[in-house]
Amino acid sequence: MRRCLIVSHFHWDREWYRTFESYRGRLADAVDRVLELLDADPGYHFLLDGQTVVLEDYLAVRPQRRDELAAWLRAGRLATGPWYVQPDSLLPSGEALVRNLLYGTRLAAEFGSRPSRIAYVPDSFGHPAQFPQLFAGFGLDTFIYWRGNGSEIDRLGGLYRWQAPDGSVVTALLLRDGYFNAACLPDDAEQAAARLAAYLQKLDAGGGPRLLMNGFDHMLPDAHVGAVAEALQALVEAPVERGLLDDLVVAPPLDQPPFRGPLVGARLANLLPGVWSTRMPIKLANRRCEALLEGWAEPWAALAHALGALDERPAVRLAWKRVLHNQAHDSLCGCSVDAVAAQVMGRYESANGLARETVTRLLERLAGHDVERRTPDVVEHDVAVFNPSPHLRTDVVHVALDPYPSFSLQLGQPQFPRFTLAAFEEPGFAIDGQPVRIVPSDDPQRTRWLPIQSPLDLEFVAADVPPFGYRRFTLTQIARGEEVVDEGRDIAAGDVRAEVADDGTIAVELGGRRFGGLLTIEDLGDGGDTYDFDAIPGDPGGKLAAVSWRRLRHPSGIHRLEITRVLNVPVGVHEDREQRAEEGTALRVITEVRVAPGVPRVDVVVRIHNTARDHRVRLRIPTGAATAVVAATTFDVGPPTHHGPHDHDWVHPAPATFPHQGWISANGLTVVAPGLPEAEVTDAGEIVVTLLRAVGWLARFSLRSRMQPAGPVMPVDGAQMLGPLEARLSLLAGADPVAARDAELGLRGVIAGHAPLLAPGRSLLSLERNGIVLSALKPAEDGDGVIVRVLNPTDAPLEARLTIALPIRSVESVRLDESADGAAVVHHRDALRCEVRPHALRSLRVRLLD
Repeated sequence: MRRCLIVSHFHWDREWYRTFESYRGRLADAVDRVLELLDADPGYHFLLDGQTVVLEDYLAVRPQRRDELAAWLRAGRLATGPWYVQPDSLLPSGEALVRNLLYGTRLAAEFGSRPSRIAYVPDSFGHPAQFPQLFAGFGLDTFIYWRGNGSEIDRLGGLYRWQAPDGSVVTALLLRDGYFNAACLPDDAEQAAARLAAYLQKLDAGGGPRLLMNGFDHMLPDAHVGAVAEALQALVEAPVERGLLDDLVVAPPLDQPPFRGPLVGARLANLLPGVWSTRMPIKLANRRCEALLEGWAEPWAALAHALGALDERPAVRLAWKRVLHNQAHDSLCGCSVDAVAAQVMGRYESANGLARETVTRLLERLAGHDVERRTPDVVEHDVAVFNPSPHLRTDVVHVALDPYPSFSLQLGQPQFPRFTLAAFEEPGFAIDGQPVRIVPSDDPQRTRWLPIQSPLDLEFVAADVPPFGYRRFTLTQIARGEEVVDEGRDIAAGDVRAEVADDGTIAVELGGRRFGGLLTIEDLGDGGDTYDFDAIPGDPGGKLAAVSWRRLRHPSGIHRLEITRVLNVPVGVHEDREQRAEEGTALRVITEVRVAPGVPRVDVVVRIHNTARDHRVRLRIPTGAATAVVAATTFDVGPPTHHGPHDHDWVHPAPATFPHQGWISANGLTVVAPGLPEAEVTDAGEIVVTLLRAVGWLARFSLRSRMQPAGPVMPVDGAQMLGPLEARLSLLAGADPVAARDAELGLRGVIAGHAPLLAPGRSLLSLERNGIVLSALKPAEDGDGVIVRVLNPTDAPLEARLTIALPIRSVESVRLDESADGAAVVHHRDALRCEVRPHALRSLRVRLLD
C-alpha cells in the first residue's frame, strides 16, 4: 500500500546544444504555462529543477509576474532551490558548491519562501564523497540523484544511507530510470495511466518510494496530470498524489551499513568522464576564478572592511554569480555547442576582471593609497607584497609596473608618469638592493600609449611575508642585471634542483630525493566526443622529432630552463575512427622550468600550440612506485577511487582517470595542477595529467568506450582546441595540501602608498600548522562578522588553533549555511581553539568590535 507521488517538473539546462538566450525564450513559455496551470488546477504543483536561478532568468523578461510567482512559492505549490544553479558535482571547488547553496537559499528567501530541503541533483556526472557533509551543513537530509552508482547499487537497492568521510549521513534516493520516468505523457489520460500502472509494478520490484517524475529537459508541462492521476488511482491499490519532492517520506533500512565513498560509477547510467578534459581552457579559467575569489577577494574583503575600507561584498557576490552561472555541467564540462563555450569564456573573463580589480583596490587601500589610488609620480617606489595564507611565506611574486593614471593632459600638453619615461630607458630594478627580473608583459589589456612602450612586470623572491599581512620592499632603479643564457642542462636553488635530459624530460631533486623522466609528452588519437575519450585501436602515438633547450640564470637567483619539444602527430583521424590520418603535423610544446631561492618546489609552465585534431595530449610523471597515492578531492584528501575490473555489467566502462581538486601525489612526489582536473595514476606509480583533449563532435554514436548515446550528434569544431594553451604546474616533495595551495595562490604585490590601513609586518590571522587547512575566510553573508572555515583532511581528530589580531566581540560555531550549530569554541583574547573531527569542516563566525 505504498503511496505513489507524481512530481511535475522540468530539467532546465540553462545552455547546452542551444544558447542561454535560446533556452530562455522557451523558459518564458514554460513558466508562463506553469503559472496558468497553478491558477487553473488547485492540485497542481511544480518543481523548478532545484535551482533558483530559473527565477532570475524568467523574471528578467517577465518582471510583471514577480508577485504571482512569489505567491505560489510562498503557498508551497512551486518548489525552488536549494541550489542557485544546478551544478556539476565534481569539477567545482568545495567552496564554490557552498556559495552555490548560500546564494540559492538567499534568493529563495528574497521571494519569501523556504528553499527545498531536498538535495536534488538529477543529471550531474558523478558526485564526491563529501556531499553528505555539504548537505548536512545546509539542513538537507535527502539526496535525490540519477548518475554515479557502481556495482554497490545491486546490494543497496536504490534507497540507502550515504555517509561522508566525516560521519555525516543523508538518505540517498536513486532515480533508477532517470528524472524522466513519467515524462511526456500520452494525451489520452486512460492510456497514460495504464502505462504508469505497468511501470509501477517494476518500481514495486525494486523497492523504495513510488516516485513518478513527470518532466524532461526543456519540456512544457503536461497539463492533464490531474486527469492522469485520477485514472491511475483507479488502477492501483494505493494512494496516488500530486506534489513535490519535499512531500516524500523516505526511511532507508537502518540495519544496512551506510555506503561510503564517491559516486563515480556507471552501473546503470552513463558517467561521461571525458568531460573532465573537454575544452580545457574552460577548466583553467574556472579554477583561476575560484582561486582568485576564495583565496584573495573574499579574505581581503573581510579583513579590509574590518580595518575601515568600504564593503566589497557586492563586487565579490557579483563575480561569484558569474562563475556560478558557468558551473552547470553542460557549461563547465564543455559538453556544449561552440557558441555556448564562447559565452562561458566571456563570463569567466568578466568574473576574473571584476575579482582581480576588486583585489587590487583592496590591497592598494590597505597598503596606503587613498580613494583615488593614484600612483606617486616618482621613479622609485615602495612595493607591498601580500600573503593570502595563514602562515609565514617566502615565494616568487610578480608586480605589474602599471602606473595610474598612465597618461594625462596638463593644459593641453601630454604628460607621462616619470616611471613610464624611465622605463623607456630599459633600466634595471632592485628590491632592497637586490636585482629583480624584468618580465615584459604579454597581457594585451595593458596600456600602451607609444610604439616604444613595453608594459613590464617585476619578478622577485619576497621573503618572510607575514600571515595575512604584507611586507614592504623598496624598489630602486639600477643598471639592468643581465640574465646569463647558455646551453647548460641544470638549475638549482638551495636543495631544489632541476635538470633536462636529451629527450626533453626533466629530473628534479626535492626533499632529498631524485625523480627522473618527468613531463614526458603522450599523444594518442581520440575518436570520441565531448563526453568520452575513445582510443584509436593500435595507435602508436605521436613521435618526438626534435628537442632543444636553453638555460637562463638571473642575478636574483631565479633560474629557468626553457625546453622546446616538437612531436610529429597525425593531423586527425579517418572518417571510420579506426585509425589516424597518414598526413602529419608538428605539435610544438614549450616547457619553462623555474627554481627560486627559499622556495621548496619546482614551478613549470607548459605552452602548447595545437595543430592536430581528434587526439589527447598528456604529461607523464613517473614517481617510482604506486605507494602513498592520494589526491585533493572535494573538501578532503584521499586515494582515488578505482573500480578495477568489476564493470563487466555496467552500461559504461569504469574510467582509468579520475577528477582531482588541484593536486595528485604518489611515492613522495606531488604534482600541483590546478585547472587540469583529469589525472591517472598507473600501477607503476606514474602520475598522468591531461593537458588537452581535441574532439569535433558534441556527441557521437557507436563509441567503443560508451554504448549508450549522450547527446545530439552536432559538430563542435571549437572543441578541437586548435591554437595556444598555457597551463601551470608545480612539483613538491611530500603530500602537503597547505604547500600545494600556497603554490596555486602565490603572493601579490602592488605599489604602496603613504597612509596604510594595515601596518606592514602585521599579521591579521594565523593558523597553527598541525594538519588543519584553512578552507575559507570570508565576510558573513548577512554582513554580521567574518566566517572562518577550516578542514581536517586527516584520519585523526585535530585541534584548530587560530590567532586573529583584530578586536573580537564574540565567536560562535556555525554550519555551512552560517546559522549557529551550538558546538564548543574556546576564545581567549585573540586566540581561538576548536576540535575538528577527521575529514570534517568547522566554521566559525567571528564578530568584531566596531
